[in-house]
Amino acid sequence: MISRVTQCVLLLPNIGEALRSYAGQSFLFRVLRDYQRFGITDVTLLTTAGTSDFLPCLHEKLPLQGTLTTYTLPTFTVEALQQVAALLPETFFLARGDRLCDGAVFPLLPLMTAHLETPRSIVDPNGTPALTLLSKQALRAVPDSESLTDLLHAYSETISVASQVLSPDALPFSAYPLHRPAVFLDRDGVLNYDHGYIGARERFEWITGTFSALRRIARSGHHIFIVTNQSGVARGYYREDDVKSLMSWAIASIRSEGATIDDWRYCPFHPTAPVEHYRQDSEWRKPAPGMIQDLLMKWDVHPADCFLIGDQETDLQAAAAAGMPAYQVTSEKTLLDWTMELLP
Repeated sequence: MISRVTQCVLLLPNIGEALRSYAGQSFLFRVLRDYQRFGITDVTLLTTAGTSDFLPCLHEKLPLQGTLTTYTLPTFTVEALQQVAALLPETFFLARGDRLCDGAVFPLLPLMTAHLETPRSIVDPNGTPALTLLSKQALRAVPDSESLTDLLHAYSETISVASQVLSPDALPFSAYPLHRPAVFLDRDGVLNYDHGYIGARERFEWITGTFSALRRIARSGHHIFIVTNQSGVARGYYREDDVKSLMSWAIASIRSEGATIDDWRYCPFHPTAPVEHYRQDSEWRKPAPGMIQDLLMKWDVHPADCFLIGDQETDLQAAAAAGMPAYQVTSEKTLLDWTMELLP
């Protein structure tokens, strides 16, 4: 079973095009930022001989949480890719650094946690492939001489999307958002029922309509961020590793339902914590806005384009301190209700 697809093999057939800058960011930066929204943290960049001099400088310029690996191949063929296949996971994305298709990963999200026997390619209304999800097993069934530049979509089941595949030339004239708006969400009491200090899956219960709400937000073009106080760590009820493990599972579940969480922050501190290491007043603990501000800075998001949905007064106060409106979940008005009203 595929537990989570985090690897992307990115072809760079035209490095000059991929590095072309628009509004202060290279095209390649925008490609990787879009893929990172869906949990792709590790990228293998493939170039051909004589074009790899620029690669060392990329490590500091690209928005990756994981690893960036580079290889120079003699040609962009299946046979050449097989040379590095041993270093890849069983299932990965194949894409190009000079193509961008807004939201193209969404149809593939439910497949990222299922057994994949046949490659799946996303194509735009013109039939241009945007990216392909494939396995090494499927790759072995493709002729060695086959070119990679069309992302093997001739050997894949295709899924059509409404968005156009953009080239660097087309980006300035497109509706692609240079700065996405964002929705910030509290976790307990908004996504799941707040049973008090939830540190394990056994106590995590999704609120009805959560997945539908998240799909609506994601398809509206908004980033989705989670900001959650987790004083259960400070009280000794569970560890930080438990928070991270639970969130990894929750995000994988959300992606399997066709939505995503772009990023998240948590605060384990409390001013009167029994565990001394976590006893402090933290700017990340709501009602302080630290978690929100950190995400705004990392993702280059403007607070005027954002709003928060939470269930506690501290959520609303944190949003106000960060300069954005907020809306309160109650027993009468759920996350789904709010998203239907705010994002019709």
